[in-house]
Amino acid sequence: MASQTVDFKTPRRNLIIFTIVAIMAVNSVILFAPDMESRNYYGDIMGPITASIAVAFGLIIVRRQGVSGMFGRAYAALALGLALWLIAEVLWAYYTIGVQIEVPFPSLADAFWLAGYAPLGYHLFVMAKFYGRIKKQNLIIVCAATAVFAAAYISNIMDSSLLSESFLPLAISVAYPLLDAALIIPVVLVLLTPTRGKLTSIPWIFISWLLTAAADVIFGHTIVSNLAAEITVWNLLYNAAYICMASGLYWYNRHFIFHEKKLNDKWLIANK
Repeated sequence: MASQTVDFKTPRRNLIIFTIVAIMAVNSVILFAPDMESRNYYGDIMGPITASIAVAFGLIIVRRQGVSGMFGRAYAALALGLALWLIAEVLWAYYTIGVQIEVPFPSLADAFWLAGYAPLGYHLFVMAKFYGRIKKQNLIIVCAATAVFAAAYISNIMDSSLLSESFLPLAISVAYPLLDAALIIPVVLVLLTPTRGKLTSIPWIFISWLLTAAADVIFGHTIVSNLAAEITVWNLLYNAAYICMASGLYWYNRHFIFHEKKLNDKWLIANK
């Protein structure tokens, strides 16, 4: 009801502009570094910073909303998943900057990244179930497209790798984009549901997942091709993904929780 009486065009436009500017500002530090070593160094620093911003908004939501009810549990899971990814980012930075390992892959950081998919997946599938009204035709199309992408990716990455010499890196390189693809399915289905509302953060999270999936695909190819230390584009995409996630959480915190509380207060007053 509130989403129909309040104009969200201006705050949404402002948030989009701010998000784009923030992504450009953060990534310019990497892009304008004098050499590849410096770009990797700044990329390793920016990862934990951008992840911290997303985690901070997630924790604010948990504090304001609590952990009870469907939304409370879903966004608490999202905050937990992002926190696990933040730990992974810090570990990666420690290995590269502190221990001076050029590309720490595979490492303990991957354990935290992979563990984060469970709570993140819980959040997305709960949201998909809540918004509901998912057409069977859309489900089939999205799943089929995801399967085609997964098959093509695995085929390409297998062609560029020697399985017998690098099984663990190859397995992890394949796992990331496959998990990304699985989690993109519920987000796409929600976006295809016309009743999702203006207050949802799903579109922002969807963009974040697209950027994450693209970064994971590129990172996987660079790992099996031994080019990870020479390419920085995946750092740029990861930063953009965290910033988009933070924007979505800000939108949810600023508008959804605010208007949900107003509606609850009105209901309580009307039913005294």
